Amino acid sequence: MPLLPIDLQIMFGQMSYVGKEQAVQRDVTPQYQFVQGSEMVQKAEHDDSAVNQSQQLGEGPEKVKEQEEKEKRRHSRDQRRGESSESGGREEKKIFEDPDLGHHVDLVG
Repeated sequence: MPLLPIDLQIMFGQMSYVGKEQAVQRDVTPQYQFVQGSEMVQKAEHDDSAVNQSQQLGEGPEKVKEQEEKEKRRHSRDQRRGESSESGGREEKKIFEDPDLGHHVDLVG
């Protein structure tokens, strides 16, 4: 599609507007980042000076005890199922164990 002289006249007439729009778009990004940064600073200062509301507490001793009881119940239930499956004549699966590796894992470090 060829460009007609009238198209060129219109394009050259609008070049100043295009340049201004591009300059505004280039300047908007740093200004927007500056505004966001200043808002974050104000929020941080407000949070530092305000009394913080307590967050939901993590696991306490009661929660740990409940989990231990659940694990014991699950373990005993699995044992009962294992006994019933043994009476059914099923063979146990063999698990490969390497005596050189051991069973303890060191989590420190």
